Amino acid sequence: MRPFIAFIRKHTDRGFLVAFPDLPTCNSTGSTIPDARANAEFALKLHYRRLQREGAPMPIPSFMNQIDRTDMLDGLVVLIPQPEAA
Repeated sequence: MRPFIAFIRKHTDRGFLVAFPDLPTCNSTGSTIPDARANAEFALKLHYRRLQREGAPMPIPSFMNQIDRTDMLDGLVVLIPQPEAA
């Protein structure tokens, strides 16, 4: 399964912010980049569980060339694996 693309950006007040371009309502933070990445993986699992409860499908992850990166030029790109199906 293809992983989800996430952007990690430094935020002056809260350490690092993580955003999933394919999942606008799935976000996370962390005090360090490794914390932010780990928290993003957990947030993705929670998002997936919520979609399952609602009977909604998990979106198919985009390829990098399909994502608008203009507002994330100063961010770090990470790949977060899709959660395992329950």
